[in-house]
Amino acid sequence: MKKCPKCDVELKEVEKLDLKLDDCPECKGTFFDDDELRLAKDKAVEDANWLDFEIWKHEDKFEPKKSNFKCPKCNEQMIAIEYGDTKVVVDYCLKCKGIWLDKDEFQKIIEELNTDINNKSFSEYIKEAIQEGKEIVTGPEGFLSEWKDFKKVLHLMQLRLFVEKPRLQESMIKVYDTIPPFLK
Repeated sequence: MKKCPKCDVELKEVEKLDLKLDDCPECKGTFFDDDELRLAKDKAVEDANWLDFEIWKHEDKFEPKKSNFKCPKCNEQMIAIEYGDTKVVVDYCLKCKGIWLDKDEFQKIIEELNTDINNKSFSEYIKEAIQEGKEIVTGPEGFLSEWKDFKKVLHLMQLRLFVEKPRLQESMIKVYDTIPPFLK
């Protein structure tokens, strides 16, 4: 039985985003087992699939602190760490890799990821495409998943290019319109 690290009441299993998550009926916090936060994020923001946050990927950018909470799953002391650049501090268990989010923190993460996607420049998307291209070979998720991430970044890069250079899009449409129908 998992207990809320804040309220010490039994967590209730609920279905959210096609996942079975553990919610606190009192404080409305949520416990995500290993990899469930990534899966929930992918379902909540399809365009953010490729934005995988790996806690230890950029150790030089953060300093983990001791959390005030014990893990609901294994009762180990958790650490508090910022989720990427979202400014949301998550409580993370080093042993089982579970993550505790307080009420509304998941929504804040989703909002920040959407903002990040919408504010990246074309040149930033080029850098992301190169990184995702490398991850096709070296990434942790397997070839097919990494390939989908790469394609998603290329698609977003194309959209950003047309936002930054609307005349280019108009020119491409004119060229496309000159192609005979049997070649389209």
